[in-house]
Amino acid sequence: MTGHGAAVIRADQAPLLPPRREWSPSRESALADTVPAEPAAPAARTGLMAISAASGVPSGPSSSFSASHFFALDVQAVSQGPEVEEAAIRFANGDDSGAEHGLLEAVGEGGGRADQIDDWLALFDLYRATGQLAPFESRAVDFVNRFSRSAPQWFDMPEQIEKLTGRVYTPSAAPTRAVWVCERDLDAHAVGTLQNLLARAPQPWVLDWSPLEAIDVKAARALLGMFTLWGDQDVQLRCLGTTTLRDVLKASTPSGRRDMEQLWWELRMAALRTMNRADEFELTALDFCVTYEVSPPGWERPRCHYESLASDRLSEGGQSVLGEAVMEQVPSQYPNDSRLDSELSDFNQLGLVELSGEIRGDPQAILEALEKRLAGADVMIISCRNLIRVDFSAAGTLLNWISGHHAKGRMVQFVDAHRLISAFFHVIGITEFARVVLRND
Repeated sequence: MTGHGAAVIRADQAPLLPPRREWSPSRESALADTVPAEPAAPAARTGLMAISAASGVPSGPSSSFSASHFFALDVQAVSQGPEVEEAAIRFANGDDSGAEHGLLEAVGEGGGRADQIDDWLALFDLYRATGQLAPFESRAVDFVNRFSRSAPQWFDMPEQIEKLTGRVYTPSAAPTRAVWVCERDLDAHAVGTLQNLLARAPQPWVLDWSPLEAIDVKAARALLGMFTLWGDQDVQLRCLGTTTLRDVLKASTPSGRRDMEQLWWELRMAALRTMNRADEFELTALDFCVTYEVSPPGWERPRCHYESLASDRLSEGGQSVLGEAVMEQVPSQYPNDSRLDSELSDFNQLGLVELSGEIRGDPQAILEALEKRLAGADVMIISCRNLIRVDFSAAGTLLNWISGHHAKGRMVQFVDAHRLISAFFHVIGITEFARVVLRND
């Protein structure tokens, strides 16, 4: 997919619908590892309540904020050039300085995107997501001089996460995080997700095989091609859970069982070659020779640069907070709006929840919590007002979760996402199955 003219939604294009229900994001409903000792001060408004204040909707005990406000939004094409997409990829991989450098080159004097407001706004989103006030203010002056309009307001996202969790926010570090975490039952779809992720992710690629329990035949064929390519190419691989992978492949290649397809033996030897395990490869090749009464394949030194990582080097989950959900019944259609009529004809329950912090590694616990919060909702609306980052590995699992709901006819919508998350969701393919609404401040 091309990154130009990606269909995302601007919140400032939304028709304000009548408010229907009170809601304030919960600061006590955190995931198990991030529950704060005490709730944040009531005066520190974040999330949707902060949005309501910015948009002129009264906030506080007497106000209400409707989930249907977020659903009834106009789609507007936003130009996401390759520079923003590249910055989004680097940011997702924990390379904040690389993302900043790329955007500065794009919008600086002589840069190809110097006159593109959306690229400047992506840079401001980066500074707010990383809590960098000084460069934000410096670039704000340049922005005002160039476009003769006010710059965005300062918003310190890490500070808000600290208030929500009661803990010091620690940003992720690229070398300790997996680009991809294997599913328990690996199928061809999951391998396809891996291929798509690696086509975009910078090296070294960190893969985690720890959850693996079984591989189906189609996935095995796809993996054989990937391991063969890795062994023949100058790529950098870092793997966790390789003992698990080798055990699963060994169980799929029982000695003396000629009824087993040779594919499994070929995959096992290709994986061992990629891992540069020459001795284990030779023993496996000899076993293969005895089982099928054919000449064993010879050892070839791999070209790839491979390293096995200890599982304790992987930082999982990130610091994340999930607010309480608001469920709202909506009519089967909105008057005088054919677009909403067609989209709402099968939906009558909206669910709204705020997801904050940083999602990385295996997000299964977060997704399970989302399922519980939004149980029964036909349209699941996830506020990203304070969502700083989603990494490659979490995005792959998130994509599978969203596509699964899409297949069942449930709609997922992310609202108030900053531009680097929006661009990254577009690159990964999430926008094929979910709507993404850009923040408007």
